[in-house]
Amino acid sequence: MAAAPLPERALPRTPEWHDVDLKTLRGEIIARDRPAVLKGFASSWPIVRAAAQSPQALLEYVRARDLGRPTKIMVGRPEIQGLYFFRDDMSGLNFDWQYRPVHETLAAILACMDQPAPPAIYTGATSVQEHFPEIGRENALEILDKPARPYLWLGNKVTAATHYDNLDGINCMVAGRKRFTFFPPDQLPNLYIGPLDLGPGGQATSLVKVAAPDLERYPRFAQALAAAESADVEPGDAVFIPNLWWHNVESFEPLNASLNFWWLDAVEWAAEPFAALAHALLAITPLPESRRRAWRQMFDHYVFQTNGDPVPYLPPERRGLLGPLNAPLKDHMRVQIIRSLTKLLPDALGEQIRRLLRAAR
Repeated sequence: MAAAPLPERALPRTPEWHDVDLKTLRGEIIARDRPAVLKGFASSWPIVRAAAQSPQALLEYVRARDLGRPTKIMVGRPEIQGLYFFRDDMSGLNFDWQYRPVHETLAAILACMDQPAPPAIYTGATSVQEHFPEIGRENALEILDKPARPYLWLGNKVTAATHYDNLDGINCMVAGRKRFTFFPPDQLPNLYIGPLDLGPGGQATSLVKVAAPDLERYPRFAQALAAAESADVEPGDAVFIPNLWWHNVESFEPLNASLNFWWLDAVEWAAEPFAALAHALLAITPLPESRRRAWRQMFDHYVFQTNGDPVPYLPPERRGLLGPLNAPLKDHMRVQIIRSLTKLLPDALGEQIRRLLRAAR
């Protein structure tokens, strides 16, 4: 039976690419730092071919390779209509967690495929390496020039509300159809992001429901829509998602599955940027406005380098933390950060860590 047509979309389409190789991916797609659809990218993968046979064939393929380790499953009542979101009073999230192996989750999805109002069932970012490494070996991302870890996403007709990822990623469709709605990073002020420490998928998430936005309550979201684009993908397609691009993901079939590969174009020892933001919220935000302005200037000058090289008058070997970072300098920076964070710990524990830091010098 042919799949029902997807709802009409009014947004511009994300550009599509065909026959993508490493040179195209690196030089033309990733270099643009914008989303891209890679048509037919994974159509030859064994897992995609199994899904094309039938949902039962996909279940048999996964079950034969699943190590049986439980993973976190998001289960919502039929009333949420597949939208994993905040509770109306913002006291928490509108679903519960369960723990079970992925093949059991897939079997549960298949068991309720014909129900008119099934529960929402979803598992995101399940490590392929830890749960079914054979699937990773058989369905590999071979055109990337750096390691990328695969993760399985599996669910029924669910929606992941607008969020961002910390890493670049390529999401490869295995079964079902999805629509990605993308918003550039500069639309952050127009997306009405919820609490940074509470989100359905663990990431900061928009309070606006993309399928039915309340523009009276969230009027600036109209500006975000004016800058948005969307991509519809089907089995065998893939979509490149640059990190920090906000995206809402709607799944339209009773069974949807994809493999996502994440990587970071940065040096291996780079710290987590969100941790720096959290530290700044503790260290900078409480300061008086005049001091915040001064620190903004410091960050612009040294971190974002809005005026170019902050110390062009110093030779590279005399730039300290602003020059090439060797092992001792990296260790010095880590110690400074750890020492700062010990002030937030109970006195005895903080002093114990500070003694260890002094002994390590």
